[in-house]
Amino acid sequence: MRRKPAGTAGLQYPRTCPCLEPVVRAVVDQNSFALIETARLEWHKFEAGGPEEVASEFFRWQDPQHVRLHLDHVPVVDEDGQRIDLPRRHPAGN
Repeated sequence: MRRKPAGTAGLQYPRTCPCLEPVVRAVVDQNSFALIETARLEWHKFEAGGPEEVASEFFRWQDPQHVRLHLDHVPVVDEDGQRIDLPRRHPAGN
């Protein structure tokens, strides 16, 4: 398990994303609405797994009236200068 760098919120990102359940519960308890975002940076730098792992954990705890999952943009070039070339999966994206 890795920790976020100093100066950040201090959340831990183990591969199973156990932080999703308490976040969803807090939003529901406050009768509020939130978008839970996942980004490529978290998958690689903070070991959140990948979009499939994050989505799978999110769907265990989801409450569509209060929370939705959002895929943050995927850059063409990442923070380390590496070119990103993800396969297109959506038929409309071709």
